Amino acid sequence: MKKQQGAALIVVMMILAMMISIAATMSERLFVNFKRAENRLDHQQAYWYSIGVEALAKYGIAESYSDGDTINLSQPWALEEQVYPLDYGDAKGSIRDMQSCFNINVFSALPQETATDTKPYLVNLFQLILDELDVDSYQAEVIAESAWEFLDQDTVARSSLGAEDGSYESLSPPYLTANGILADNTELRAIQQMDQKIMDAIGSIVCAIPSSDWRLNVNTVSEEGGVLLAALFSPALSVANAKALIDNRPFDGWATVNDFLLESDIATIDATIKDKAKGYLTVDSHYFELDAQVIVNESRVRIRSLLYSKDRKDVEVVRRRFGGISE
Repeated sequence: MKKQQGAALIVVMMILAMMISIAATMSERLFVNFKRAENRLDHQQAYWYSIGVEALAKYGIAESYSDGDTINLSQPWALEEQVYPLDYGDAKGSIRDMQSCFNINVFSALPQETATDTKPYLVNLFQLILDELDVDSYQAEVIAESAWEFLDQDTVARSSLGAEDGSYESLSPPYLTANGILADNTELRAIQQMDQKIMDAIGSIVCAIPSSDWRLNVNTVSEEGGVLLAALFSPALSVANAKALIDNRPFDGWATVNDFLLESDIATIDATIKDKAKGYLTVDSHYFELDAQVIVNESRVRIRSLLYSKDRKDVEVVRRRFGGISE
């Protein structure tokens, strides 16, 4: 009888242990499912907050357009990174004028110069920009010509050092040239002779907007972008003088390009150089990029939206990208 009681006790203890194990497993799964649902809700909330930040950016740009005939750094859109408190988190972001940099997509529709051995003005300009960034002169020339060949809409090499499809097809893995506009300046990494060191040097100086036109806004170009002005007015304007010019820029910028050209450092430059550069200068902008990050509890959403206004009234989203961590 005692042996039977002992066996029954062991069975009961085994059943109890199994029930405890099953209960623990169920509790763990319930907790995991709860956290998964909570994270999903937090991420969804962060996503919609990011869309709200985008709407706020569009409003700020529209308000800046109504402020005057120019786009400059004294306007609402140009406020440095703002942080907005939210329930269980915060949102922060900034807007960048995408016409304060060199639009590499201008190469996608460059007309061929009359003389077959003459490079287009903008190809030479890009080479000068690289020169100002202390890139080896030969490497700068190869990159500039290869960038032109990479984006132009044919597969015929029209420059002496540029690479077309044939050069890239021999690589491992092989690929082809874009023969059109780039979606992002990071695609420049695929161009012949381009390396990460040069990509880091380029930074935000070279950008890619969905247009084959380029106008540099002298009211929003940064001191770092002084190399752009130095290249445009080369060899008459040094990078140091260009940065000083930007540093002493009027609070609300120049009213017109002609006002900018009257600055003492520019006024004395040869008229031929100024006339060429003037065609690529502006005091207005139509493309902007919002870079914002929203955190709700442990969920993080980063949004990068390219914004465009054709008529200086309505601002529309050209594209938006999610992911990554703000630098």
